Amino acid sequence: MRLHRFLVLAALALPALAFIACSPQAEATDADVVGEAPSDDASFPLSAKGAWTMERLLALDHESTVALWERLPAAGMAELNGHYQGVIPNAGDHERQTRTSGFMYDEDSPRGYWLGKAYRPLTETEGEGYNRWRLPDGEIVRNGRFATRMGPSLIDGQPSYIMDYSAFNDTTLVDEIRKLDEGVYLGVGTTATEDGRSAPGHFALVGPTDEWVGAEE
Repeated sequence: MRLHRFLVLAALALPALAFIACSPQAEATDADVVGEAPSDDASFPLSAKGAWTMERLLALDHESTVALWERLPAAGMAELNGHYQGVIPNAGDHERQTRTSGFMYDEDSPRGYWLGKAYRPLTETEGEGYNRWRLPDGEIVRNGRFATRMGPSLIDGQPSYIMDYSAFNDTTLVDEIRKLDEGVYLGVGTTATEDGRSAPGHFALVGPTDEWVGAEE
């Protein structure tokens, strides 16, 4: 309950900071990214046993998020289950912060204010999910469905938790999730181009915050 309440408050207070196990890879540590050991006096740890805090997560920028994702193990299909709080860290990059705030964190936009994603495993290797958005009157909508599967990354060929939006939408968008810490995940997204795939976008997920409900479409 304490984690859920903090994550909701963080989503409301930090839009300006946000933008838009089956792997042989070595799991990266906090020190790999920030160049120092985890702090013992972190004010908002994201899990009881983990080293990452909301402050450290939001201190990442686009390049360090993608580079860290490349070194992480895939998240397990059964592990992701329920609603997850979404953030898009772009520390020190005002241009990216501004673009993402307008596209992902504007209640008055056609999409609404992005709250995160939801997941439900259906088999050991496949599942489904959706996105969650907040509208100006406080209504929460659940749409942007995707199918999930375990498979090789479209970016580096290593194991990833794949989110395929084309299963429910007319799009080539594919997101890929890897595990950063207990209850903390990094994701990248690409779309098809004439030369293959686009440069990856990035996001982070924390949770689960509460249980699966189901999409509205």
